Amino acid sequence: MRSVLKSVLLTFGLCCVVTQAIAEDSAAEQLMASLKKISTFKANFSQKIQGSQGESLSNTQGEVVISRPGKFYWKSKKPDPILVVADGKFVWTYDLDLEQVTKQDLGQALQNSPATLLAGDASKLGDTFTISFAKKCDNNQTCYQLKPKQKDSTFSTINIRFTQEKLNEIRMRDPLGQNVKTIFTNVEVNQSVNQKLFAFTPPKGVDVIQAGS
Repeated sequence: MRSVLKSVLLTFGLCCVVTQAIAEDSAAEQLMASLKKISTFKANFSQKIQGSQGESLSNTQGEVVISRPGKFYWKSKKPDPILVVADGKFVWTYDLDLEQVTKQDLGQALQNSPATLLAGDASKLGDTFTISFAKKCDNNQTCYQLKPKQKDSTFSTINIRFTQEKLNEIRMRDPLGQNVKTIFTNVEVNQSVNQKLFAFTPPKGVDVIQAGS
């Protein structure tokens, strides 16, 4: 009798594992299909950063423009004026207050980064993240949760929300419990964008730091 019960429990356990694997495959395929449809993305954003105890650390607004593959423009307004430009080869991060520019190889910058969701190769997301459907999601929305497969990733979880098939929210949580919530408004997908935005030349007199060197 015990052997029969053990066999039943083992079979049930295997079924649960298989079902979970199928669900993860379905979520990954659906997310990647949705992202592949996006060739350009333009929106206004508001971003809130909270500490592990819920305390407010930052609250910024700005504009984001993305053109696949590997080009994006992210500019936040005061009190944290930051300009991030990816030109297809490098990512330039310009801190206007510090008058400092950081230059980083694009492939290195996109590795395990939320930026790879829109600027990177969507077909390879499954290689980098474990993807599942998020449990909390309202009607007319599709929500996903991504967990980086590498332990040294910048973020422990990333949640993505589509409303009526349009991306409008990304939430990220780092290993220390800090939360970053970004909401997109005035979203335009697959429209013509100004390619000059993706060209960056460091201003004269500004310090340039090579990341990883």
